[in-house]
Amino acid sequence: AAAAGAAEGGAPGAPPWFSAAPAAKTYELERAGFDVCALCGGAERLGAVVDVDASHPTEDVAKEVLDAVRAHGVIIVKGQSLSRAEQVAFTAALGEVVVLPHSFEGKDPEPLHPEIQRVTNFFANGTWKGPATKFGAYWHQDGQFWLPPRHNVLSVLHCQSAPPAGGETGFADLRAALATLSKPLRDRAALARIVASVRDIADFAKGDPEDLDKFPNASHAFIQPHALDGGPTLYVGSPHMVVEGLPTPEAGRDLLTMVLKHATSPSFTYFHAWQPGDLIVWDNTQTLHHSMPYDSSSPDVVRELYRTQARFVG
Repeated sequence: AAAAGAAEGGAPGAPPWFSAAPAAKTYELERAGFDVCALCGGAERLGAVVDVDASHPTEDVAKEVLDAVRAHGVIIVKGQSLSRAEQVAFTAALGEVVVLPHSFEGKDPEPLHPEIQRVTNFFANGTWKGPATKFGAYWHQDGQFWLPPRHNVLSVLHCQSAPPAGGETGFADLRAALATLSKPLRDRAALARIVASVRDIADFAKGDPEDLDKFPNASHAFIQPHALDGGPTLYVGSPHMVVEGLPTPEAGRDLLTMVLKHATSPSFTYFHAWQPGDLIVWDNTQTLHHSMPYDSSSPDVVRELYRTQARFVG
């Protein structure tokens, strides 16, 4: 692991904070090492290991977690064994718990807990979903379909079982990507806005029409201040966004493609190799994430994670 460290006296966009105000505490970064994973640890800020007991989310615990995730974008709490109810309680300590319409959960809702999304290759009744199961297998932010400021969403993902290889979750640092973006691209990005439609999100494709109608298209500035510390960050949604503000739609798509390629390069990414008991909290307004493939050809391989979300502003 590498110490996070603060850039004493550095410029606001300097590493390792890239416009984030430093955390109140110093944390180690979770890294497997380049000899184990050549692409896993290029980011300078993401993946701080925070030592708290998530089963007892006191006010002090919530304050530390919120500060750490604001400063680092992604944090890991190890060795947790939370019940579904305990995960919901931990999430509620961080902000307003987000509950999506029932139809957005597809055919696998979590019994008794509408706050939880099942990210697993088995249905709640124990039936294997088959080899083609995928969740979020592209770079994206959660919550871009919410109107501002309700898009200020933290995601909480708790691992119960992990495959022996693969199945990582990748994260990309949008503060760092903005701080290192070339002036020509930054000037164009300053003019742009993304427009997100809930109908364009593959995971919600089978939602009921009446549920989809509850979400008007959401427009977000391509560059925006973070809600908690004011530091600038990119907000790009996903490759499926419509980009407005440039001379043509094609110019908007080109900008989004170039910025996504930049933001997801090795300098800004961290790929987390899951272990049972890991609890990750990330800030969707300053990071992208991506579920990575694994050998899902057999029901003997189990990937079992549970996601909740909290709205920290709005």
